[in-house]
Amino acid sequence: MSAQAWQLQAKLLIRARLRCLTGLHIGGSQEGVEIGGVDNVVVKDPMTDLPYIPGSSLKGKMRSLLEWAEGKVEPGRRGSAPPHNCDREDCVVCKVFGRSAGEEAAYGPTRLAVADSFPTEETKKEWEAVLDRGINTEIKWENAIDRITSQANPRNFERVPRGSCFDVEMIFDVYRPDEEKLLDCVLLSLQLLEDSYLGGQGSRGYGRVKFEDLSVTRRPLEYYTNEGDEQLLAQGASVVELRQQPAPQAVGEETI
Repeated sequence: MSAQAWQLQAKLLIRARLRCLTGLHIGGSQEGVEIGGVDNVVVKDPMTDLPYIPGSSLKGKMRSLLEWAEGKVEPGRRGSAPPHNCDREDCVVCKVFGRSAGEEAAYGPTRLAVADSFPTEETKKEWEAVLDRGINTEIKWENAIDRITSQANPRNFERVPRGSCFDVEMIFDVYRPDEEKLLDCVLLSLQLLEDSYLGGQGSRGYGRVKFEDLSVTRRPLEYYTNEGDEQLLAQGASVVELRQQPAPQAVGEETI
């Protein structure tokens, strides 16, 4: 590990709008099951009783997809196995998304923090206008068929309706002058997610999403001491458009 001390250089604020292209199910908990109630509920904000997307769900899916893209998935690993962890300083997965609790690794602190995503004001108004009696989700019924007896076992899932939008915000901490280039790993994981799914039941058509109206803002260390200003680095209508723009200039690098 380098003897050079870790020092915060800047924070990159990544903002976007996540649009549900199909119904979204990220499971929540319920205290009891009522007769005729929903079998599989979605997670909801206890303050408003509205659905939201936990930052842990979004970050976990992004990390998993980047692990596959970087060839970090170990043979035989499947299901809820622990995420990839290593001590390699050049591992972008561990550097960006962090590792399990333990000794500090060669690549330093976790760079990416993903906040919980809450529905936009427009979506909340659409829910109120379209859905009845203050209900802000849909119920989808399915049948699980026993392949031996052909017996049907009906079940239902609560879903966030397609077309719903959520405000997404992430913060990427920069500790070395050249680390802003790692931002493309974050954008790559978002692009991979658009061709995958978020939440549960993805193989059955749930959880297709798209990211819109993205922006990246840099706040240098001087911003927090009232000695500098934030700077809009890039913005785009889609992840692809944002990735096609020039990479952010390294902190402290002069423009030639």
